[in-house]
Amino acid sequence: MTRRAGFLSGLIAAALAALPAALRFESGSAWQAFAVCMAGCALVMAPLSAALASPASTNKFRTALTVAVLVAALPLLPFATLLKTTTHHRPLGGVTLAVIAGLVIVGSLLICGRLVTWAGVQSNRLSALARALLIALAVLGSAALLLGLVRGLNGGSEYQTGIYDALRVLALTTLAARVRIPETVLQRVRGLGLAAWVAVVTVGVCFARAPAMQVELASRCPVLHWPLVWLGG
Repeated sequence: MTRRAGFLSGLIAAALAALPAALRFESGSAWQAFAVCMAGCALVMAPLSAALASPASTNKFRTALTVAVLVAALPLLPFATLLKTTTHHRPLGGVTLAVIAGLVIVGSLLICGRLVTWAGVQSNRLSALARALLIALAVLGSAALLLGLVRGLNGGSEYQTGIYDALRVLALTTLAARVRIPETVLQRVRGLGLAAWVAVVTVGVCFARAPAMQVELASRCPVLHWPLVWLGG
C-alpha cells in the first residue's frame, strides 16, 4: 500500500464518513452539507490515511497514533464535561471541543511518537521503560475512553452524534489505509487523488462560508466541520 493509494482511498472514505451527516439536513441543503462535511473529513482523513499506508513507517506511526488518541481522552473527557455544564451555547461548545481535541491529539502524537522512537533505539533499560510507559498510557486512556463512551451514550442526542461521527472517521481512516487499490487502477488515476482533494476542500470551504450553513453545521455536525474552521470555512 503506497502513500498515493492511501491518499485516494482516504478521499473515498471521507465521502462515506460525510454521507450520514448530510442526511441530517433538509433536502434543499443536503448536497451542500455533504460537500462541506466531506471537505472537513478529507482535510484530515486523506493525509492521515496516506501516512498510515506508508510502508516505511506504518508500524511505528500506527502505534503512536493509537496511543495518542487514547491518551488524549484523559484531558478531553473532563474538558467535555466542563463545557457541557458551563456552556449555554451548545454549537459553540461543540466547535470549541472539536478544535481543542485536534490540538491535544496532535500534541499527544508528538509525545507518543518520541516514546515509540525511544523504545526502538535506546538501551535495554530505557527501551523497556519507554514500552512500559506506552502500555500504561494506553491502559489509562482506554479506561477513560470507555468511561466517556458510556457517559456519552447515556447523554443527550448532540453528544451521541458527536461520538458516532468521531468513531466513524477514525474507523474509516484506518480501513482506508488497509484497503489495497489495484495497481492498474492507480496507473489510470495517477495524480487524481491530490487534485480531487484540493477541489473538494476548496468547494467545501466556499460552501461553509454561508452564515446559515455555519449555524446548521455547528449544531448538527461540529466534529466533521471543525477542520474547515482553521481554513476560514
